[in-house]
Amino acid sequence: MTLTKQKAQAITKAALKARTVDELVVHVSASTRGYLRFSQNQAAATGETEGLEVSVTATHGGRSATVSGNDTDKGALEALVADAEALAKLAPADPEHMPLLGPQRYVEVDAEDAKTAKMGAEERFELTRQLLRVANKARLHAAGMITHDDGAYALANSAGLFAYHRSTQAEISMTCRTSDGTGSGWAAAVDHRVEKLDAKAIAERAAEKADLSQKPEEHKPGVYTVVLEPQAVADLLSFLGWSLDRRSADEGRSAFAKPGGGTKIGEALFHKSINLRSEPANAEHPSAPFAGDGQPLGPVTWIDKGVLKALSCSRFWAQKEGLTPLPRPGSFFLDGAGQSDEALIRGVDEGILVTRFWYNRMLEPQTILATGLTRDGTFLIKGGKIAKSIKNLRYNESPLTLLKNVLALGEPKRVALGGRVVVVPTMVVGGFTFSSLSDAV
Repeated sequence: MTLTKQKAQAITKAALKARTVDELVVHVSASTRGYLRFSQNQAAATGETEGLEVSVTATHGGRSATVSGNDTDKGALEALVADAEALAKLAPADPEHMPLLGPQRYVEVDAEDAKTAKMGAEERFELTRQLLRVANKARLHAAGMITHDDGAYALANSAGLFAYHRSTQAEISMTCRTSDGTGSGWAAAVDHRVEKLDAKAIAERAAEKADLSQKPEEHKPGVYTVVLEPQAVADLLSFLGWSLDRRSADEGRSAFAKPGGGTKIGEALFHKSINLRSEPANAEHPSAPFAGDGQPLGPVTWIDKGVLKALSCSRFWAQKEGLTPLPRPGSFFLDGAGQSDEALIRGVDEGILVTRFWYNRMLEPQTILATGLTRDGTFLIKGGKIAKSIKNLRYNESPLTLLKNVLALGEPKRVALGGRVVVVPTMVVGGFTFSSLSDAV
């Protein structure tokens, strides 16, 4: 379902016109999504869905309530507002409620691709044919998914703010298994332009991993040098995003809290090669130019040459502590050094190559210690070469280790991480802890 800027303005204006309380916020989201799921080397399911949702938050005397619906008729919108207002008057007061933002200025972002927006069943099946052609030739069992999305999101409030963002996204993921069930390989790619996805290359990567990972051997858990491919890097760094928070640091609840009080902003906490930033208007990988409350999202440097430069800060905490508000990261770009994965492996005398992690869970927020398992290709490196496939391992490690113990960096690539824009390189990291073996393939 196409939500144009004009249609979004009409919906939000109609809802705002029905307001009778202090404040009203209207969110409108719409999307057209297509998918094709394949399994056992054949298409298993395909389809498209369209949806639109209107969410209204009413505030009266610091008391707020939210009601959602999918009908945009005038009467339905008025009823939605009335329900939200009635519930708001019954809700407890929010001691951290902030006044609404007025009109804002946002950076120009071009995140929509016409070809991706027009994708249909024919395009999905053609991509699937390219994937399965590789798997069939290699005599591998293949499964995976192709998805594409054309979505728009709008935000308006009774203080005069209006924001609108439209974007597209296409993603391919594929897993290959060997006929004996011992080898598993995976590859994926995502972009807002479907033409940037090379289905043949994705399939060849997954097939190669499956072939190499056959008949894995046990390898003793311990502390190793690791070569983490971009997906593995992103899997761990995802925990960092929530930790880059000023309030938790000020309150002594995070890894960025200074003993005795204060934060570690300005301290050299990481390897000097680490540069982490957000960039909504990035030409290759754009993202939304505003946060959920309408705050503008601009370029932000979180870490510069290993020095912590910024922590996100809510409007409430900024007002309380006399700080400048800074929304949470809307995207992550971690600089690399341009080396190929092959060159990085050649530089490792002994270590472990990890394709990706899964079943990742936070263990200790104050150190960002996390745990999870390797998956779809874990290999022992000896003398700068892949020596053999090894059984999967459980890790107990913090993303802070990645950023501190960097030995080398590869070429940054966008990875699939829940629709979020995350661009990271392959990393060679020292002192990485594996705690136990896993028999899972």
